[in-house]
Amino acid sequence: MSKLAATWSHWSIQQKAVLAGVLLATFACFGTLMSAVSTPPMAMLYGGLDPAAAGDVLNALEAMDIRAEARGDAIYVPDTKRDSVRMALARQGLPQQGQPGFELLEELNGFATTAEMFDAAYWRAKEGELARTILSTPGVGSARVHLAVPKTSSFSRQRRMPTASVTVTMKRGRLDLQHATAMRYLIALAVPDLEPEQVAVLDSGYGVVLRPGAERPMAAYTGDEGQRARGMEGNLRDLLEARVGPGNARITVALKIDRERETISERVLDPNSRVMMGRETTDVQQSDSGGSGTVTVASNLPEGDVGGGQSSSSSSRSETNETTRFDISEVNRQTEKLPGAITRINVAVLINEPTPELAPEGEEAAPVEPRSQEELDSIAELVKASIGFEEARGDIVTVKAMPFHEIVSDGPFIEPGGIMDYLKSNVIAILQVLVPAIVVLMLAMFVLRPVLMQSAPDAAAAPPPPALPEVQMNTAQINSPQAGQIQSPVEELRQLASADKDAATTVLKSWLGDIEEAA
Repeated sequence: MSKLAATWSHWSIQQKAVLAGVLLATFACFGTLMSAVSTPPMAMLYGGLDPAAAGDVLNALEAMDIRAEARGDAIYVPDTKRDSVRMALARQGLPQQGQPGFELLEELNGFATTAEMFDAAYWRAKEGELARTILSTPGVGSARVHLAVPKTSSFSRQRRMPTASVTVTMKRGRLDLQHATAMRYLIALAVPDLEPEQVAVLDSGYGVVLRPGAERPMAAYTGDEGQRARGMEGNLRDLLEARVGPGNARITVALKIDRERETISERVLDPNSRVMMGRETTDVQQSDSGGSGTVTVASNLPEGDVGGGQSSSSSSRSETNETTRFDISEVNRQTEKLPGAITRINVAVLINEPTPELAPEGEEAAPVEPRSQEELDSIAELVKASIGFEEARGDIVTVKAMPFHEIVSDGPFIEPGGIMDYLKSNVIAILQVLVPAIVVLMLAMFVLRPVLMQSAPDAAAAPPPPALPEVQMNTAQINSPQAGQIQSPVEELRQLASADKDAATTVLKSWLGDIEEAA
């Protein structure tokens, strides 16, 4: 301690200030290091929240006395408490994404709410619940549901049917046809008297997916095209790899889809074919008979010849009429052509051509037979049968056999083991410890050490010089007239050196040795 105090007393003010600054910086680095080590790592609790939902979650975390950090649209909490916090927030119904649901009905006052106000709140709550259900679909970022339910009245003659629309924003990609159809039926089953065809589904990034009254997607929507092509490619790959082996087939399917919508009305008259429309038959039969005579005087007598002058006559008529009505054969046909029909299929199949394997030195490689044309033709027939090949439609199927290019590796890849996984998952914590340690080491090496090296010579010069060895003066020096006078140490050293050179050399050697030991 005495040596340290002596060293501190011989330092200048600048050196003391530098040392104090280095100590303060060291303590600050160690404090930051200890706080970083003692602070638990943060994990994302929720991400992609709207401001209203994020505010509700932060208020709930503050009430629960949980440390939370808001970074953009994400909320972070300590990693050890993330799961328990999620369960606690779920019990409170948080976070509330999208529109509010049936909790709107809880805010209504039964005494101050009219029938119109209740209906408006009810359908708004219904829209919110449907939007929440749609948000549970994987890949959906946001959703809005609009219900148009006409108001019923006892005096209206015609009843209008309800309609609905849903607008979906995907996190990535576009909304496919299967999910759009599922959303349509979800909304239709939740609203009374709502037909699925009266629900419109829209993608905010790609436009109309399902329009009202249509079962198939719009012509401008091409999401189904890529899905159908990928489905064909998967089926062909499974079919061909059973013959050529896994990884030995590359397949590409290109579909040309008809984007036009067409309605055809057709009336066909065939003059060569007659159709009997009806037959009418009329049968008439008529019969008449009668007699006539001459009246004389004898006819008036009692015994006179009354019938002597009589004559008789009869007639009959028979008539049959038949009427048959014929008409020309007529066919009325109305056809509606919807978009989405496949007009052409192009399929390209590349089969791996086997190559000879490398043989050891001094041995010949085993010959490999290339794929024959018969094998390629059989593969082409399988492809045509699988895709429903139609030559009249212009379908094209190309099958080629070529060797695949193998990727040459410079050496074995080192897969990360346990220590690599640990470093990857804890890189932030390691940096929090490593960076302050490097700062402290740099301060010690480049600031504190030069200051200490600079103060070492001053500290060595602080102790008093060693006593001169006793040297026996000769008689001439003692009787010198200047002996009684006070002389400076330099003059005494000069006199000693001139009187006894060996003694002077010994003194100088002792001084130099002390200086080297102090350094």
